Amino acid sequence: MSAEGYQYRALYDYKKEREEDISLHVGDILLVSKGALVALGYTDGLEQRPDEIGWLPGFNETTQEKGDFPGTYVEFIGKKWISPPTPKATAPQTPT
Repeated sequence: MSAEGYQYRALYDYKKEREEDISLHVGDILLVSKGALVALGYTDGLEQRPDEIGWLPGFNETTQEKGDFPGTYVEFIGKKWISPPTPKATAPQTPT
């Protein structure tokens, strides 16, 4: 099962100031789920104006960090379907 999400590109560097923030570097690709925006009071079309949302909760695909980042530092680049992480296959255990 996958969920709708949005991709953003970092326009500026941002050094995290709080534990829950993530740092940004110019060009980083960030992913935000639609569900996270709905929780912030999202309305249709608002995902394309991240500067009006304020802080966004997301995932930095470049650095693999998860946390909040300022919407004023990114630009909307498109929609993306988010797939949950695939569980790692484990080798069968032999009883000892």
